[in-house]
Parts: sequence; structure tokens; C-alpha cells
Amino acid sequence: MASQKQLIVVKSNKLVEASYRLDLIEQRIILYAIMEARETQKGLTDDFVTIEAKRFSSMFKMEGGAVYNQLKTAMDTLFNRHIVVHDIHPESGCERVSKVRWISTASYIDGAGAVQLRFSTDMLPYITRLETEFTSYRLEKIGRMSSVHAVRLYELLVQYLSIGKREVGIAWLKETFGMTDEYPRIDSLKKRVIDVAVAQINEFSDIRVSYTQRKTGRTVTHLLFAITPELKPTHTKHKSGKSRKLTDAEVAKRARPGESWEAAHTRLNQISLALVE
Repeated sequence: MASQKQLIVVKSNKLVEASYRLDLIEQRIILYAIMEARETQKGLTDDFVTIEAKRFSSMFKMEGGAVYNQLKTAMDTLFNRHIVVHDIHPESGCERVSKVRWISTASYIDGAGAVQLRFSTDMLPYITRLETEFTSYRLEKIGRMSSVHAVRLYELLVQYLSIGKREVGIAWLKETFGMTDEYPRIDSLKKRVIDVAVAQINEFSDIRVSYTQRKTGRTVTHLLFAITPELKPTHTKHKSGKSRKLTDAEVAKRARPGESWEAAHTRLNQISLALVE
């Protein structure tokens, strides 16, 4: 098995953008199982994927004592979960909407402190057929996030890192997150979902995200996300000659009028390197 820092999750972009809703531990189970299946080559056909509570709790920095019971409870609900996939019916050319179950089997091994699952047959293509489009990222990048919406938003945005931006419709985003009938007011959606997700992405992941909104008429209908890679730590030189990492607040304080945080970070980093040299 690869070391923790090398564990990679790979998802088909169709799966990333499918409509579904999982709670946090269910999302973690799926991500961990995808990683485990990819690393061990088990679970990519009809094999079981085994999740040991001890390793799972270590990966996600969870309290070890109750993790196995949490996994068992989550497996009960996960067994009934599904995704909604939109595609084109090949014979008629009409739009097709399909529901696909995540897993076909959920098992518990009380004596070993482990659970097992089998991905459903219809789910396997979204995990194994990744020749054309896929999204991959290190599991550690989302392991510390406590918001399931942060995990989903990270997946949607990291696909567009090379482009540097992504515009999403609010109606589509709510459907994708499985909360179509929730948060009818944009300010509530931003406060309780988007802002929390963006904050956790910026704190824990390898990308930096900000967003603005766009109106259609008088109604906010779209969110425009700016996406940049995590910048290397900015350091400043102490009197001792040693470098010190600047905090985000210090970068913001030293920014020039009208200068973005990213530009200020880059400029100060260059100055810092010059001082150290």
C-alpha cells in the first residue's frame, strides 16, 4: 500500500458532476473506497473493498473509539443511496435521467473492526473507465474538511484548475449537491454552504478559491469562481537571518492598493527570497 501522502482518489468527471447527497462520513467512505480499490485493484470488478476502522480514523483524523460503529451506521444508509446521472439515450437521442446505486453489498466484520462494500455494477464504469476525462486528487487534501459541501465544491473546482475559473448556475449547483428545495434565499445559501465550503477549501486544500455572483435581471443566478494553485509559503527575514512564514493577514496588510491577495503573495515572496539570498 502506498504511503498516506500518496493516496489518490480518481473519479470520472461524470460522477463528480452527478447529482447526489451524502453526509460527511458517507462521502469519506466512498472516497476512501475508491482510493483503496485503485491501489489494491480490488473492488474494480465485483470484489469487496475492505475499510479498517483504525486506518480510516487515522486518515481522517477521527477519534478512534467510536469510528467502527460510525462506519457500520453509515453503511446502513449508504446501502440505500444513489446518484442521478443525466445523459443521452442512444436510440432516441432524448435526454435520459438514471438513478445508480453506490453499492450493492454492505458487510460488517465485528471481530476485525472493519466494514466491506461492493460497488454496484452500474457504478463501476464511473470509477474504472477513466481514459478520457477524470479528476484526481490526493485524499489528504480533503481529509480535514468537515463540510461535505466543501468536498463536493473542491471536486467541481479542481477540474478547472488549469483554466483558472468556473461559472456555475445556482440551480444546477443545488441540484448537484442534492438540496434543490433548500436555501431559497441566496444570502442563506452563501452563508451556510458556499462561504463555509470556500473557507475550508482555502484552509485545507491545495487550491485557493474566491467567487463573485452574476445576475440575470434582478436575480442572482450564477456564481463565478476564481481558482488558483496554492502558492508556496511566503517568508520574511528575522534579524537573526532566518526566514519566517507570513500569515495571510500580514500579506493582506502589506498589499498595495488594488492589488489582489495572489499578486501580493507572489510579490512579497519574491522580495523574501531576495532578502534570504
